[in-house]
Amino acid sequence: MKLHPRTLPAQRASNEIEGALWALADKHNLTYGEMMSALTRAMQSVVKYLIRSERHPDDPEKRGDEE
Repeated sequence: MKLHPRTLPAQRASNEIEGALWALADKHNLTYGEMMSALTRAMQSVVKYLIRSERHPDDPEKRGDEE
């Protein structure tokens, strides 16, 4: 099986992100709940812009709930 060219770089980035998250959780003495809350806020921000680009590909600054 031939891997897509983005597979290994994405896996390496994922590993780095996970390591950074654990380091930050340790640095700030976060509980698992606090860590999940921070991750959820970050994911919500990313998803907001994904939805905007899907619904308004020519105007990504337009909010996702706008016509």
